[in-house]
Amino acid sequence: MAPDETVRDEAGLQVSVTDLAPARKSMAVRVPADQVAAEYDQSCRKYARSLKVPGFRQGKVPQHIIRQRFGREIEQETVEHVIEHALESAVKDAGLKPLRAPVLKEYAYKHGQPLTFTAEFEVLPEVRAQGTRDIRVKIAEPAVTDRMVSDALESLRERAARFDPVQGRGVQAGDHVLIDVSGRFEAGEGEPFERKNLLIDTGPAGPHPELAGPLHGAAPGENREFSVSYPGDHAAEQLAGRRVTYAVAVREIKTKRLPELDDEFARDLGTFATLEDLRRRVTEDLTERERRRAKDDARREAIEQLLRSNPDVPVPDVMVDEEADRRIDDLVRSMVAQGMDPRRLEVDWDDIREKQREPAARAVRTAILLDAIAREQKISIAPEALERAVAEEADRRREGREAFRAKLAKDGRLQRLEEQLLRERVLDILLGAANT
Repeated sequence: MAPDETVRDEAGLQVSVTDLAPARKSMAVRVPADQVAAEYDQSCRKYARSLKVPGFRQGKVPQHIIRQRFGREIEQETVEHVIEHALESAVKDAGLKPLRAPVLKEYAYKHGQPLTFTAEFEVLPEVRAQGTRDIRVKIAEPAVTDRMVSDALESLRERAARFDPVQGRGVQAGDHVLIDVSGRFEAGEGEPFERKNLLIDTGPAGPHPELAGPLHGAAPGENREFSVSYPGDHAAEQLAGRRVTYAVAVREIKTKRLPELDDEFARDLGTFATLEDLRRRVTEDLTERERRRAKDDARREAIEQLLRSNPDVPVPDVMVDEEADRRIDDLVRSMVAQGMDPRRLEVDWDDIREKQREPAARAVRTAILLDAIAREQKISIAPEALERAVAEEADRRREGREAFRAKLAKDGRLQRLEEQLLRERVLDILLGAANT
């Protein structure tokens, strides 16, 4: 439909659609007086069936009395029903798909006359991606060094480490200490907190150096209290620039024992007969990881080139809002997984959300372009590809496949996974063409 063109749809409505922006529409609708009157009469009959008025049997109250007593309520109900049904019909006949429910901007109605109203909504913009044939990206060959293999084996040793109790002395640098710790912010700058059974590394690379130093020499069963002033650029935002008083109870001192890197260690890990078998598997896994990383890097570069070739793609606000919300949800889930309660943290969520809008808009612009390419080139993913992705993720999370799939479907993540797989396939096709 051309902008500002007025047509009469199948329901007899006069409909005019105006482009406010490439992704935003304004729809003006005029509903004939006879349709409004019919809806008004139906509302009156509904009131008549349920009303109890002294002097009249239920369902036999004359309409002029009903209109006299409840005319305002009936008119408001009539207007709401007419607008709801007329808008649904007008949007459908115009071939438009609002991204979110249209917002009513204004309406006008007098009894016995047509009803007019205006609503606004956003739609997916019509986009034709440019520059797809100009994309040039080279996928790097995976390179696995001996150092990478050695580091991976060392990481396996760390995971298999044994922690033996230490008796007869206090804490020394390099010990692992099991503690109960509570903290309170001075000057009331935050909520008190506590952690039970926290195992900290007192070595130079330990994650809690502010606790390790003051505990030097403390024996099991000993309590210590001390204060720490954190710099303004501290990595933990809730601690940055603040002073905290800690109360620490030392429960146990442990020393870490790493297993020898030998055939026995390899056999303890599973189906490996020798250390060389384990080394070979580690090399294969690292090679696959590097291959995936190289592919991800190439996909990101392809997206960069695609965005540069299509700088003016309109981005609906509703899609940006939804993407920003998803990013905030992911952040909250990450906090919870790390044992933090987002409700107890002094976090400026409005500021975080505002900072997410720019990357969210970029992600939406990318999705619009990739989806447009998929439609133009008729690219799709096979159902078995989606099921395979669901199964792999369920196995990774150690959840039942059917239960995991049902959970994804319930909260809308199954559709998002399908969209993600389709966009990755589009990118892989673009990369294939870019390397031929």
